[in-house]
Amino acid sequence: MDAGTIKENPGNIFYPIFMRDLKLVKCGIVYGANATGKSNLLKAFQFMQQFVLTSSKESLANQEIDTQPFRLTKSRLSYPSSFEVIFVLKEIRYRYGFIISRKEIHHEWLYMTDKRKEEELFKRHANTLNVDKRLLNEPKNKIDVLRELVRSNALFISVLAQFNVSIGLSISQWFSNSLVLFDGDNERLINHTGNLLKNPVYRERIHDIILKSDLNFLGIEAAIKEKASKMGVSESFVNFMFTADESFHLKTSHKVFDDQNKHTDTTLFDLVKDESLGTQKYIALLGVILEALIERKILWIDELDSRFHEHLLKMIIGLFNSNNNNPNGAQLICTCHNTSLLKKFIRRDQMVFAERDETGATSISSLYFKDPSVRNDASFDKDYTSGKYGAIPKLDQLNLFNSLDSE
Repeated sequence: MDAGTIKENPGNIFYPIFMRDLKLVKCGIVYGANATGKSNLLKAFQFMQQFVLTSSKESLANQEIDTQPFRLTKSRLSYPSSFEVIFVLKEIRYRYGFIISRKEIHHEWLYMTDKRKEEELFKRHANTLNVDKRLLNEPKNKIDVLRELVRSNALFISVLAQFNVSIGLSISQWFSNSLVLFDGDNERLINHTGNLLKNPVYRERIHDIILKSDLNFLGIEAAIKEKASKMGVSESFVNFMFTADESFHLKTSHKVFDDQNKHTDTTLFDLVKDESLGTQKYIALLGVILEALIERKILWIDELDSRFHEHLLKMIIGLFNSNNNNPNGAQLICTCHNTSLLKKFIRRDQMVFAERDETGATSISSLYFKDPSVRNDASFDKDYTSGKYGAIPKLDQLNLFNSLDSE
């Protein structure tokens, strides 16, 4: 998500540290052929996130770590897996990572950069754990006790969070604020949107987006009592909106017309039963999209463009790239196949390509860092589909019926 030294679409970047030269893009759109590892990028981060948040739980004490080695090179089946993330939290840059196998944690480290110099907070190697107590700002005896509590299959950062050490809590919170979403998550996300609709701040914004998205209905839950008369929506809308167990069966409000095409009434559709899969996905994502924008979260979405018209897709990307709608620096990382975004809508450092080599390994890089010589007036969509940037399938011509008899 590093931004390059390029001029186009300046609103698509932000500066996470006040008065510093670090700048990041608000969106990274990952393109690539099927089976090039795009989804694995999200799965890898999701694993890292869950491991940070849960590894110190006592219920996992005797369980193997659910990591998987690279399986397409025999010699690497015994290799450990390495994870590292560099991020900004409260205007301080952190570098955190670990190397693990199914049995144990081999290495773990945390560095911070305040001002210009990177300093080590802790470094773990096998059974050795070096901690800078000054930087952790905790009593010496407390850190010594926590060091003894770290299991071979648990992260030290997770233990710090479990015992309310501020740096552990802060970093765990950063991981919690990253939302990783896949296509099969719609039911859970619809419930999440339904829950947010109880908050007037979210309800108003979700309703506003729906009205501007041409989805052919008036809104969802937005027409509560004080707005019912203005919207022409019956009070039954409210009664049908939520079930007692907080599993939200959302209803969409549609106009009903008489024989002269005059709007005379309103009826309710069940979002899941009566609306298209694309509409369901759109409503499911609205809640987390707004949550990310308002609360400055990082949103990872696999196959964002599936079931969406390109105008809806551009609306979502545009929300993140907008200074007005994204003043806090929320970020979106998504996989996508729709090339219309490449038509000057995003920057060269936001066009990210995933490529698979002959061994099945994936490399991922933005166009700008992969090939800085590409000009900003290039036909990016045409050049990409023609194979100029790689990351497209190499298909052989098929002749399925040439071998059959004329009979």
